[in-house]
Amino acid sequence: CWWRAACAVPILSGARVAGVLELRSRAPHRGDEQLLRVLSAVGSQIGQVVARRRAERESARAAVELRALFRAIPDLCFRLDDELRIVDCNEPRLSELHAAPEALLGKRMAEALPGELGERIERAIQEAREAGAVVALEHALAGVGGAGGERHVEARMMPFLDGHALVLLRDITERRRTEEALRQREERSRESQKMEALGRLAGGIAHDFNNMLMVMLGYGELLLRRLGPDSALRRDALQITKAGERAAALTRQLLAMSRRKVLQREVLDINAVVLDMQTMLQRLIGENIDLQTNVGRDLGSIKADKSQLEQVLLNLVVNARDAMPRGGQLVVETSLGEPGASPAAKSFAPAERDEDAAPAAGGPPYVVLSVTDSGHGMDQDTLSHLFEPFFTTKARGKGTGLGLATVYGIVSQSGGLIEVESEVGRGATFRVYLPRVEGRSEVAPARARPSPAGGDETVLVVEDDDAVRKLIVEVLERRGYGVVSAASAEEALAALALEGVDAVDLLLTDLVMPGMNGRELAERALALHPRARVLYMSGYADDVFERAEPDGERALLQKPFTPDTLAQRVRDLLDRR
Repeated sequence: CWWRAACAVPILSGARVAGVLELRSRAPHRGDEQLLRVLSAVGSQIGQVVARRRAERESARAAVELRALFRAIPDLCFRLDDELRIVDCNEPRLSELHAAPEALLGKRMAEALPGELGERIERAIQEAREAGAVVALEHALAGVGGAGGERHVEARMMPFLDGHALVLLRDITERRRTEEALRQREERSRESQKMEALGRLAGGIAHDFNNMLMVMLGYGELLLRRLGPDSALRRDALQITKAGERAAALTRQLLAMSRRKVLQREVLDINAVVLDMQTMLQRLIGENIDLQTNVGRDLGSIKADKSQLEQVLLNLVVNARDAMPRGGQLVVETSLGEPGASPAAKSFAPAERDEDAAPAAGGPPYVVLSVTDSGHGMDQDTLSHLFEPFFTTKARGKGTGLGLATVYGIVSQSGGLIEVESEVGRGATFRVYLPRVEGRSEVAPARARPSPAGGDETVLVVEDDDAVRKLIVEVLERRGYGVVSAASAEEALAALALEGVDAVDLLLTDLVMPGMNGRELAERALALHPRARVLYMSGYADDVFERAEPDGERALLQKPFTPDTLAQRVRDLLDRR
């Protein structure tokens, strides 16, 4: 069968041709304009239907994609209409608000979100619409849905289609905590670097100063022995030695503050130390302050220098006493605990901890010494400078500003840290955290020592300061010892080669010297003569001992020392051969 006539018009869907509407006939026909107009009208209607169906499919697909995007967004997302009512939200994240989607749809943000957050977001949406740009804000709110702790939220508002707006909410609590922890670490690092710089300066000064004091005190004591009890010069000589002793105490504070004092660590029971000092502390603070001492049970032990730990407690108690000029209550406590338990406390810790002072495994890792007063308290500015050397809030001439700096230095060098909690008018609490260690404290019974005896052994004295070396040589020679002296480690090794290693019974060497230090000299000398004893001297130890073997024996004389102390230590070491 053959078609004898045909007529066709395109079906247009927008600018696209969606199809063709064709009319065919087996009989011949002339061209009919009216028929073409009818076909064109029908084709146009079909095209409109096709375009509408296609638009509906595109709209449905877009809605599905939008819903998928809403579900995929990691933030809590809301779409608001022009009246700021919620028309859509990503359901998987609504659990953070502990709300079902049907409970939120149709509500304004001020009704859906807790506290002032919703109101702030609505104001920010208006700003975003007016500016035609994204507006962001941060907000802190209490735990949502009964969750404890403050939460931090970041909100971003932006204009959307048809007058709508999008709101993206993100919980940035962990980020803020991380940033705060990083900020605190950087602050501690800056404080530690500042203390390190001051410490190096103070340590260097103390080293040279101790050598001068060594000569002053040593010759002062020798002078006193030569003067009779009725001598008119004896009183003057006593004043010289007393001034030297006060200066020596100041250098000890400088060294402790700068963490360059050599600590004689031992395993201690902190309760025994506190209770032994109770009577002295009560006399120190006076009768107008009520002292309470509460010691915990089963605290274990700590490893610290006893005299330095006593200095820490003494300085903290004096600081508390000075904060209560009209009297009050002072509580000294010991317990077990971990730092960070009190959010209001400010922590002071060195940037790097002492690896040798690791807490014992099992149980709370720190033994805590707390000193609490009912004094006038401190503001945040005072707290931020509290442990800086020479910082003081006392009147001129009432304090050196080294008391708390010394506490910080001793605690840091002992592997611990300090927390301080205070408010103006509400007193202060200082908590010293010291690592808990295995082992038990052993207290040797005190016994009276006779005047140190001399001997006929040979001592090799190595000291780079001429005046100190001459003093030591004179003290030892007066007690009968044979003395070989050297101004450097290299000179000492040459003397050993000349005298013969077996001729030396004791090596008495300064620890910090130009060139080869005392520890390195001792290693060389002991390799040649293993039976010889070694006694170190130091104004401060710097890091020489830090590089030494941890189990090695370290007999040390801390400068400045007296002739009797020198003679006693020399005799003790020689008797142990």
